[in-house]
Amino acid sequence: MSQIEIRYEKARQREFCLLEAQGSLETDGTGGLRGQQKFAEIERLDNGQVLMRIGVHRAQGSLVKLKKPLAVLKKRVADDGSISYDIEAVVKEKFLFKLRPDVVL
Repeated sequence: MSQIEIRYEKARQREFCLLEAQGSLETDGTGGLRGQQKFAEIERLDNGQVLMRIGVHRAQGSLVKLKKPLAVLKKRVADDGSISYDIEAVVKEKFLFKLRPDVVL
């Protein structure tokens, strides 16, 4: 049986959040969202609601805690071929957008 090492350093953790939306996100460019640093503005409101703006569209959603947290792993291959993983982040919540976006002019 092989064993795989998984490293966890709390000091190196970053905060991630999932984004769940109905439908798909599309862009005008041929590369899609790949490589883009910023594609939307997300604002948390005091009442637990969330607003997301993409271009002229605005979607309203909520912040939901995940039932089970997810780990974001980064694979490392050593010179001797051994494989290990570093836990880069733990995802504990998601932005949930159930409704279709509104057009803001």
